[in-house]
Amino acid sequence: MVSTHTLDDLKNYHNEAISFFGSELMLLKEVIPKIKNERIGKAGVLLISCGQTGAALLQLASQTDSFTTQSAMLAHAFMETITNFCYVGVCDEHEYRAFILHPIYKQYHNIDNFRIEDDLNLYIENISSRKDKQSKFKEISIVKEALEVFSETKPNLNWTKKTLFQRIEVLEKWGKFMDVFFTINKIQYYSDASEALHGSLYGCTHHVGTFDPEFDFSKKDELEKKLYKDSSCILLHLGMLIHEAFTLISYSDDIKEIWNHSYNNRGQALNLLFHILEKKNIPKG
Repeated sequence: MVSTHTLDDLKNYHNEAISFFGSELMLLKEVIPKIKNERIGKAGVLLISCGQTGAALLQLASQTDSFTTQSAMLAHAFMETITNFCYVGVCDEHEYRAFILHPIYKQYHNIDNFRIEDDLNLYIENISSRKDKQSKFKEISIVKEALEVFSETKPNLNWTKKTLFQRIEVLEKWGKFMDVFFTINKIQYYSDASEALHGSLYGCTHHVGTFDPEFDFSKKDELEKKLYKDSSCILLHLGMLIHEAFTLISYSDDIKEIWNHSYNNRGQALNLLFHILEKKNIPKG
C-alpha cells in the first residue's frame, strides 16, 4: 500500500526505528554474558554474530538512498541467524547435536585445502598430505561422530535438513514466542533478499518499486518515501526478533530486568510499526 505519510514524517519514524533497533542491540550485548544455560550458551555465538550484523545494518540503514538492497541482504542473514538461535534452544536432541557437530564436519573437509597462494605444481602432493591429516583427525571420537551424522565424502551439507519454515513451525509448537514475527520476517524479506544476494534482475531492482503496480514514479518524493518506510519496517521487525531471543533466554536465566526493558521497547515499536503501516489492530503479547 502506498503510504499517505509525508516524507518528513517517515524520516522521523525511520529515526525512531533506528533508535529502537539500536537499543535492542545494546540489550543483546548485555544479555550474552548472562547466559548460563549450557545448550543456549553454546549457541550464543549466533547472538554475537547477530550483534555484528545488526551494527552493520544500522550503518547501512542511515543511507537509505544507497544501501536498501544491501540492508535487505543483511536482514536475511540477521533473521535466519536469530531464528536458528531460538530453534536450537527448543529443538530435539538429534538436531541440537547436529548443530554442534556441523563445524567439526566442515573442519574435516577443510583440512589443508588448496589455497590461492599454494604452488599449483604441488597440487597432487597436497592431496596426499591432506588425506593423511584427515585420517589422523578422524581418529578423534567427536570427529567420527560428526562424519557419521553428516558425510565423509560430501563436504557441503547444511547443519539441518529442515527448511526455515519448518524451523519456525518448531518455534510455533513451543508456544512461548510471538512466533508471528518469525513468519513475517520470513515472508517479507527472505526470498527477496535471496534474489538480491544472487544477483537476479528482480533482486537488484525490487526495492525501488519497479514491480509494484501501485507504485507511482510520477509523484514527488514517492521513491524516497518508500525507501524510508521499508527501511523502518525492516529495523522494527528485526528488533522484535531480538526480544524473542530474550524470551527464550528468560526461561533458563535471570534476565528479568533486561526482558522487561525490551518488552516496553517492543510495545512502543509495535505502535510505531502499525502507525507506519497505517493499520489499527495491534497483536497482543
